[in-house]
Amino acid sequence: MGVLGNSAGPKWVFLDMGNVIFYDLPLLARIWRYFYLTLKEGGLGLSFEEVLREREKVLENNPPEMNPRKMIADKFAGHIDREIVDRAVNQWLQVYSGSNFPVAGINDALESLRENYNLGIIANQPPLAMDELKKHRLEGYFQHIIISDMVGFHKPDPRIFQYAVELAGAKSDQCLMVGDRIDNDVRPAKITGMRTVWLNMDYHQMDYQPADNYEKLYIESYLRITGIAQSYKGSGYEPDAVIKNLGELPQAVESILSEQGVAG
Repeated sequence: MGVLGNSAGPKWVFLDMGNVIFYDLPLLARIWRYFYLTLKEGGLGLSFEEVLREREKVLENNPPEMNPRKMIADKFAGHIDREIVDRAVNQWLQVYSGSNFPVAGINDALESLRENYNLGIIANQPPLAMDELKKHRLEGYFQHIIISDMVGFHKPDPRIFQYAVELAGAKSDQCLMVGDRIDNDVRPAKITGMRTVWLNMDYHQMDYQPADNYEKLYIESYLRITGIAQSYKGSGYEPDAVIKNLGELPQAVESILSEQGVAG
């Protein structure tokens, strides 16, 4: 039995980046636009809408760790030069910079949280994420920024959460993880002993406006199917709180980390 987060010592709130700090959808839309246009240059005969329908089929029938772009390329791009296919599937980092847009309310939430907690990031991202945080003047909120490609552990590996706890010099139950996914954020953080908040946003309500028709079509496809199961009831890894927007985050964190008593 471990003491809950009210025990002596600093309390930490770690946030995911995708769909918590920055919207994932604009970046994903641009990755898929890049994938399509690169293969089209090489002779792909499908329209972007047809590619997106194939994406939805892949996600309906495969686990989320499968790469739908690779599967689509394997199926439809056999006649295209392998260098072009590799570029389309794997070399998408060139669209990363400038494709990250802050989630509505993130600045206010961080301002409120840092009054009472130490803040950190645990995210599956490339090193370029550091530049995006600086560009939007967000990096100064965080004492520790743990980027998967820089530390060698990727969510949902619980070791990246344990690494964060040890880096913070805190007990696991003094740390809370805020994420948008049950599989990548809530479950492995709970395994580590952290408390959790699931940010279950309605992306129909997001304030980002698509920059072109490719983004519009991709976001519409994403809203039809993500391929990510978010069920958790009865799993033993239920989040400590579920919120719909970042305006609810400071109160949710306070209610969790101010609890008294002993964990069972």
